[in-house]
Amino acid sequence: MEFRLIKNDHVLLKMIAEYRILTVTQLSALTLRSPQVIRRRLRILNNEGILTLRARGYGRNLGRPEDLIILTEKGMGLLQGKKNLLAPSEYIADKMVESIFVDHELLVNWFRIHLIQIERVIPVLSIEYFSSQAVPFEQGSNKPPLLLERVPSNGEQDELTEFIPDGAFSITQREKEKTLLFFLEVDMGTETIASVDRNSKDVRQKIINYQCLFSSGFYKRYEGILKSNLNGFRLLFLTNTASRFTALCRLTQELLPSDFVWLTDQEKMFSDGLSGNIWARGGRTNDPPQSIVGPNLACESPIVPKK
Repeated sequence: MEFRLIKNDHVLLKMIAEYRILTVTQLSALTLRSPQVIRRRLRILNNEGILTLRARGYGRNLGRPEDLIILTEKGMGLLQGKKNLLAPSEYIADKMVESIFVDHELLVNWFRIHLIQIERVIPVLSIEYFSSQAVPFEQGSNKPPLLLERVPSNGEQDELTEFIPDGAFSITQREKEKTLLFFLEVDMGTETIASVDRNSKDVRQKIINYQCLFSSGFYKRYEGILKSNLNGFRLLFLTNTASRFTALCRLTQELLPSDFVWLTDQEKMFSDGLSGNIWARGGRTNDPPQSIVGPNLACESPIVPKK
């Protein structure tokens, strides 16, 4: 009998294409379906050559190694012609990149999934997320990423520094029609914090770039995208370890003005959710932690409820 995709298959494939690479646990959190049900369907799609399942451990020690789910050329072909999909060519079948980048991609995806959880827990808020790979899925498209930021270099308006955040998103409180803009940097502890020769790729320079983006007002291009007035933004750092969090907080306090820089680590995110009081504003770890949704809406929103 000829194999046919069912409606839920299209939902799964679209999610995998949008997130580029996922685990069963992540798909379960996204779809609110049990991991067992998802695994059964994924095995069928794998047998049909629509996606690839590759066993691999992930850095949170959550138990047995999980399958990484990646679309094949055939799977991507089934989605061609669909609008607003990504074209993750390096994540098709056997074209996966090095493991450190996979871990980074998975942690970025966990952040996105926790944002969705905020909307579930606090329905007065709406969130719009922009991926670092956000370009229309068009065959042969050469459009630059939506999040390609340009800021003056060394105060010179004619010289621009380019960088791409790991993500950007907005949080809107519907009743008040108030929108806040956020940029995301997921730190895996692999980049130099502050090099002696002021390397343009160290974390210090990364924060300076965002300071320039803030002071130049170039971020206001998002007003047209979000259809909302913006008065600044927040830069969120999510680190993979508590020790890296401490180190980046120390750096942030040294790079004034840095009150717009908020930091946390992945253990806090998984424990309390992104809307909890888990953020060190300006890197000040001696101050009480704050919530990115404000003191009135702050609440815990973990994906896995605490026991």
